[in-house]
Amino acid sequence: MASGYRSAGVDFDDLFDPYVEGPVAQDSGLRVGGTDLSRRYAHIQYGSKRGDVGYRIGGMDVSNLWAARGSASYRLPFHGQGYSAGNSAKTNSTGSASASVSIDMLSDGNYSIRRSVTGGGNNSNTVVASGRWLPAGASVSEYDVQFSVSNQGAAYFSNSAPSFASLASTQSAGVSVSVPARSTSFESASTSINVHLRRAGGNPQVSSFSASVSASGWV
Repeated sequence: MASGYRSAGVDFDDLFDPYVEGPVAQDSGLRVGGTDLSRRYAHIQYGSKRGDVGYRIGGMDVSNLWAARGSASYRLPFHGQGYSAGNSAKTNSTGSASASVSIDMLSDGNYSIRRSVTGGGNNSNTVVASGRWLPAGASVSEYDVQFSVSNQGAAYFSNSAPSFASLASTQSAGVSVSVPARSTSFESASTSINVHLRRAGGNPQVSSFSASVSASGWV
């Protein structure tokens, strides 16, 4: 059902993106069925402003409250970023030399992306990015996640959620390569890890980051 509010003959439903998740904008004073339009449309923080629509609150046009139609994106802060890990085995080291990049979607509403190298005389485990995946006011039990990988190549892809799994429990995924430390071997892969996040009953929003890994022996 249309909102009934119009600008230049166009209903607001065709001017602003619908609310999906996260915080709502301040009340606009405009209502449909007793519900303020700020609970009908996406907060402007998720998108961009459109032109003024001629309805004002406190001297401000309500187009400053909601995301313009087609502009809202719920991608996570790591979307479009790139992370890498490399391991060059030290001379006379034995065993395997491995490198990995992984993401943990934690059950406390946070995420962390790690770069790790193990073996070949090198060992480190560093958090290279972290933040919140859970929108303010929401519950982790409302959300599911699924991981996928693009351009896997020579990498091994570990994945706790190949199909949608509840974020009431921590879910993780990562790419890695490994070679014998005492060898002339070299392996590398430039992949993308895709995080499909959805609220119960909603459509998934996909956030992706590039993950490059390499490992080489010392001989």
